[in-house]
Amino acid sequence: MEKWTIEASDRSPSVVLDREQSILKIDGRSYPEEGMDFFDPIVLRVQRLLETEMPIRIIHLRLEYYNSATSKAIAALLNTLVKAKALGHEVKIIWEYEEDDDGIQEDIEMFIESFDLPFDIRYTEFT
Repeated sequence: MEKWTIEASDRSPSVVLDREQSILKIDGRSYPEEGMDFFDPIVLRVQRLLETEMPIRIIHLRLEYYNSATSKAIAALLNTLVKAKALGHEVKIIWEYEEDDDGIQEDIEMFIESFDLPFDIRYTEFT
């Protein structure tokens, strides 16, 4: 099975797409200079996998900070999960953030309202 990774940089998160476990993990700080140039290949891979028997069913986000381009990419990824759910797959979003981060909490609430998907919200600490 395919496992695809992108190492974190000072401006972009680490990304692990694990087909065997049907999960996409995005972890770190995310404000790449060319936001969609960074995320387009990730979104495209997840969309292509939707056409297979092993689509991504879990998106695990652990973002300390992210910009509007990252938010747009998250929305595109969640749209893919909505399609996977419509095809009969069990899907889930795991989202970790620091409890006192009101900005990310508001974003999460907006995504929950916008997407009919199961969210597993967890608190974490970034060091």
